[in-house]
Amino acid sequence: MSSRAITIAGYVLALLAMVALEAASSFRRSGIPSFGQVVAQIMRTRSGRVGLLTAWAWVGLHFFAR
Repeated sequence: MSSRAITIAGYVLALLAMVALEAASSFRRSGIPSFGQVVAQIMRTRSGRVGLLTAWAWVGLHFFAR
């Protein structure tokens, strides 16, 4: 198995884990917050907004720019 295939498999597993957590957060009694709740909590502080902007810029630079 090549390193490219391992990397892609890792990203697919991370994506599946995020989808599973989001689905688990939809149940009322689970203590897992939804993605929107997590982002809202992060956006309450200035450092959280700067960190989120930096993370989004990093993702854009590494995955969407060519």
